[in-house]
This record gives sequence, structure tokens and C-alpha cells, in this order.
Amino acid sequence: MSAYAAGGSATGARNFSCLHKFSLFFLTTTVLSTAAFLNLTPAALAQTAQPKKQTEKQQADNASGTLQLNTITVGTGTVGSGSYGTDAPNIVTIDRETIDRVQAASLPELVKQTPGVTMLGGVRIQGQSIAIRGFARQTDVRIVMDGAQKNFERYDQGTVFIEPELLKSVEIEKGATSIKYGNGGFGGTIKMETKDAADMLREGENWGLWSKTGYQTANKGWVQSGAVYGRTNYSGINFDGLAAATWRKTEDMRIGGGERYNFSDSKLTSFSAKGSASADGHELKATASYGMSENWGPPAAIRGQVEPIGSDVKKYGYYEAIRRRLAWRDLKDFSSSVEHKFSGDSDLVNTRLMVSYAFTSLYAERPDGVSTSASLGGKWNESKYSDLRIEAENTSNFTLGGFNHSLNYGIQLQRHNRDIVMYADTYKNNANYNYGYFAPYNMPEGKQETFSAFVIDKIALTDRLTIIPGLRYDYVRSTGKPNAAKTYNNPAAGHDYSAVSHDGLTPGLSMTYDATSNLRLFADWAYAMRMPNIDELYSTQSASSSLPRTSRDLEVERNNNFQIGVETIHNQLFTSDDQLKVRATAYYNHVTNPINRRFGTKNMPEKRGDGDTYWNMPSYYSAGIEISAHYDTTYMFADAAFSTMHGSRHGALNNIYGYNTYLKDLAPATLVTTLGWKVPDYDLTLGWTGTFVARQSKTPHNQNGGEYARPESAGYGIHDLFLTWAPQSGMMKDTKLDIGLDNIFDKKYEPYLSDGITAMPGRNFKVSLSKKF
Repeated sequence: MSAYAAGGSATGARNFSCLHKFSLFFLTTTVLSTAAFLNLTPAALAQTAQPKKQTEKQQADNASGTLQLNTITVGTGTVGSGSYGTDAPNIVTIDRETIDRVQAASLPELVKQTPGVTMLGGVRIQGQSIAIRGFARQTDVRIVMDGAQKNFERYDQGTVFIEPELLKSVEIEKGATSIKYGNGGFGGTIKMETKDAADMLREGENWGLWSKTGYQTANKGWVQSGAVYGRTNYSGINFDGLAAATWRKTEDMRIGGGERYNFSDSKLTSFSAKGSASADGHELKATASYGMSENWGPPAAIRGQVEPIGSDVKKYGYYEAIRRRLAWRDLKDFSSSVEHKFSGDSDLVNTRLMVSYAFTSLYAERPDGVSTSASLGGKWNESKYSDLRIEAENTSNFTLGGFNHSLNYGIQLQRHNRDIVMYADTYKNNANYNYGYFAPYNMPEGKQETFSAFVIDKIALTDRLTIIPGLRYDYVRSTGKPNAAKTYNNPAAGHDYSAVSHDGLTPGLSMTYDATSNLRLFADWAYAMRMPNIDELYSTQSASSSLPRTSRDLEVERNNNFQIGVETIHNQLFTSDDQLKVRATAYYNHVTNPINRRFGTKNMPEKRGDGDTYWNMPSYYSAGIEISAHYDTTYMFADAAFSTMHGSRHGALNNIYGYNTYLKDLAPATLVTTLGWKVPDYDLTLGWTGTFVARQSKTPHNQNGGEYARPESAGYGIHDLFLTWAPQSGMMKDTKLDIGLDNIFDKKYEPYLSDGITAMPGRNFKVSLSKKF
């Protein structure tokens, strides 16, 4: 039996101080191949490798013109689906078992253990975002929820506000080599799927209830979830549906060492609903999710401790003095989609049509009596980012020239709107600022309308070699909305909000080669692009500034990127029941015409007032390696995952004419290791995870980057313990207990991408109990 007929994936762990010793040990112990990328899922590693029938997802992937290879299972996770659908090492799927085990309060917290993926921000959920392979801008990490693309790019805030309890899986596709997506996502794409009835129903039953309660000590946080679901057949049509709700409430977060961050508490309520109907080759699916939270927090959610001003303490008292530095924040997040699939009798007709709508809105208001400025959001401000998207595609399977083809082609239409308003009471009597009502100069209003077309051909050249060429076309028309304040709507100062268009082609090529029954090779390349967004095109300043003009002449960013990978699987290596799986990926990005805000004395135009707010800078490159290994037997398992990246730009952000400098968003070298045990007789899985992160000194902060760069960060090591009890029989069957102890030594640490302003949670005992009825 081919080793590739065996099963799945999972997630890893966390840190790295004595980096070189650990990496040497890791590379020595995984010398059978330079290969790897897994995500480990300790809770389900009790499964032995067995051939698997093709799942509904695999059948759907085949019908949509993608290449679906046999999955590799590590526990219950799946490392699957790759660029253009190939089962490539740059793809990681975090499954429901892993989501339960990690007990994360946010998506960034959930995915941060994946090699090459880093969480930005701090302990405040509303201030968290994600970086992949050194790309940290909001537009560099594409977020997709049940097929709906989400684009929230508000300055100094987080980017994704999804409740993990609603999810059944999270797929992370690292890199920009996929033709299915365009315009951005240089770091990669994160695709989330919410739970549905099929995931929850017990065998032989047509309806059910599920309940879960969880608690963690670091922020005294409670989470309660529940769902009702069912299925039926009526007049030959199969129906199923699910409705779920989650409530999460926490107090202020305790970081390592014992300090609590003021006003880092949260209260979130989330809902989701999903239903489908299928008959005679037709499948119709609809989904919707909604989340909301209200709390006091700093105007810029990305920050650490909040301290009062001394004079305010004397005047107002401690509590009121702190509150005057905060804003009341009201966040709402919504995603919805309706999808129809049809597989006819002809191999030439396998259609998919989807309509999705998503929005995220944030309203923030400062306390009464506080003197506010426009630069801090005024007395109150509200921003809403919405996306309406339509996708239509078909897959035709046929033989041509002696080769089997699976041709996937389609069109995509998208309308993105940004509606933003602020009331700055300091300008309530100033007509040039519309008496205080206007959009912030760095968060302009506007819309982007996108038309895209793509074609991807999966060609089986031999039984072992498959290539997938693809081509994509994107056309984007951007239109700014003139600012209500005359100060920021002055044609004489170069303020121009009229429409501007960008377009271009994205070619790509993917290859998979099964060298032997145990060794598989991969290669992916694409010449990806990113169009300027509304902020970059239409941000402006007053006529008295040195850079007042809008930036309508921006060119498209390009990323000439490729990645190569290898994976190997060995059964019965040391014992009759063991298996070793190793994966490795190497990648390279060369980004030309990168867009950035213009700053730095050396970058200023010769004539004051003659410069655009944003501009295209000289190119930069980044490269990295990700290596992972998983070893599994009946009673134990072990994982190791190592990632490192490097990058350099021509000049510096604040001086393009100077010496080359490091990229500011590169994550330090990281090693994640896990050692676990399985006790099948008692339905137990338990283990230890260690995350070891190296010191980061490769920062432009040490190259005269100053305030435009991140400061150095110290290395650290974090240790976690976990235990899962999932009885398979008896009165406790269908009950699940997950226990975790994170940061057991209560280490205070500040990750590099937290900018030295915020530390992470300290010792944190987590427990959750769920039950199906």
C-alpha cells in the first residue's frame, strides 16, 4: 500500500531560545528527509494509518477542477489541498479537534502555532491580526469565511474578529501562488468553515443538541456554546441545518509575571446558521454568521498597558483618569454566502455559483468632557467595510492530446465599500472642517469594483507527474469619496478623488511529482499582484503639509514568487506500528513597486507640497524555510516544526537612497516541539508542547530605521501541557474534556511583532467540557 493512502495533520506549539542547539537536534533526528510541514493535533493521534475513501470535500475538489491527492492524516487534522488544489506542503488545515484542544479566544491565537504564521497585536482581541511569511499588512493576508472575503483595514485595529467556537476547520494556504485568488494575499490565504449538521450528528441520528462550557484563569474568562442541528429527506430532497451561538466574557488579562493589563477585558456574542439542500446533482448551501462586542478600550486597540495621566488622577481619581484615555467600542462583524453546485451527467458540466456579503463595522466614542483631536479619532468615529462578491465557475473533465485534463474556469465580481465618518468637536465652529464632521485624512471613504477571470488546467502527464498551468486577469476600478472637510478636499493642493483603474495578468504554474511511493516533490510559481487600496490612493493631508496630495499615480505591486517542497512518509521504521512523516518547503518572494506611506527627510520631494502621501518604493525580497516532522505509534507521538525567514529591501523605508536594510516584519526563527502519549484503554491523550523563539536582531531599527521599524526582541521559551479525554463508550460517551496549562513557568515575553508594547498571557489554566445529546 502506498504510504500516501494514510491519513492527516495537526498543529504544533511554541518557542525558541537556544535556537542553534535545538535546530541541530531537530535536523539530525529528521535526517531521513529535508522535508516537512505538519500541524499537530494531539487529541486525535490515536488513529492508525488506514486507506481512506474519497470524502465529499475531495469529490467536490475534483469536480471543481483541482488536483486532489490522497490526504495525509496526523490525528484528525488534514494537511491538504495545496496551491490550485494540490496537496502541497504550504497548506495546513486546523481541524475541529485541534480547535477544541487549543481553546483559543481568537483566530490569530488559534493559528499562531503554525510554522511561518505569526500573531500581531497583543492580548486585546480587537487589536489582533496575522502575518504570514513576513507579510503583515492587512491586504497581505486574505481572510475568507465560508467563501465570503473579508477586508477590514482600519488603522491601528485588528483585522479578523471570528469566534473560533463557530468553526469546524481553518485552512491556511501560505504564499501567493494560487490563481484562484487575485489582488493581494502575498502572505497567503486563511479560509474558515463554520460547523454544519454533518459535523455534529451522531451516527444513525437525524437531529441533536450540543453544549459546551469553558473557563481559563489568565483573564477569568468564560465561554459557553450551544448548537441545535438536524437533517431530513422530503420528496427526494435531502435537507440539513444547524444553528449555533457562543457567549464569551473575560476580565483583564494577566500577563507573565502577574501584571494585569487594564481594560483588556472583552464580552462577545456570536451566532451562526447553516443549511443545505441536495438532490439530483444539485446542492444549495446557505450560511450566515454574526458577532458583536461592546467594551471600553484604548482608541488604538493594538497596545499594551493603559496608564492614567498623573494630573488627571489628582483631578478625577484613578478610575476616571484611566477612563478618559479610553473609548467605548462597539464592534459588529457579519458574513454570509449562498452557494449552488451542480454535477451533471456530462463530465464537461460541473458548475459552481456563489454570492457572498460581509461587513465589519466599528463605532468608537470618547467619554464626555474629554478634549479630543482628529488624529485620535475625534469625539466619536464610525467605520464600515463591506464586500459583495459573486463567483461563477465550471469544471470540464476531458482527454486531449493523450492527456487527461480537468479545466477549471470562471469569473468573479466584487464591490468593496468603505464608509467612514468622524466628529471632531474641536472643529465644531470651523467651516473648513465641515464643523467637525468629516472622514479622517488617513482613512478616506471610497469603493473598489473588481472584475476577474481565471482558467486553470490540471494535466496528468503521467501517473506520477501532474502540472497545473493557470492564468488570471484582474481589473479594479477605484473611486474615492470627496472629503466633507474643505481642508482635505482642495484641488489646488492636489486632492483628487476621481476614479482610477488598474489591471493586469497573473500567470502561474504548479507541479506535483511522485518520485516513489514514499517521496513526493512539489513546485509552485506565480507572478502575483496587488492593486493599491482606497487608503493608499486617496489618503491626503492639508495644503500646509509637505505631502498633501492624493496618490492616484500608484503602480500595481508585483510579487514574483515561488516555492518548492518535498514530503516523505515511512512506515514501520523502528517498530511494526510506527510512521514518520516529514515535510519541507523553501520559498522566495521578490516584490517590485511596493507601496508605502512616504516619510523620512531623504525621501521628501525637492519642492514642499509636491509629494503624494503614498508612493512606490524600490523592490525587496524575502526567503525562508519551513521544516516539520511527525512521528506516531500506537501509544506515543512526537512533532517538531522549524521555520526561519530572511529578507532585505533596497534602501530603507525612511531613506531609499541609503544602504540596504532588513524587512521590518520578519518573524524570528522558531522551533515548535511536542511529545505526547495516548492511553487507548482510557480514551486519553496527553502531552507537552514547547515553543522556542530566537532573539530578533535583524531589524531596520538598528539600521537607522528609527520610529519606522520594530525594536529588537529577546528570545524566549514557553512550555505548555495538554490533556484530552473523549470516552468512546459508556455513560460518558459523546462527552469531551479538554484541559490545558499554557506558559507553565509564567514567563513574561514580548514577541517581536508585538512592537515591544505588549506582553502575552502568563500562566493560564484552560478547561472545557462539551456534550452531545
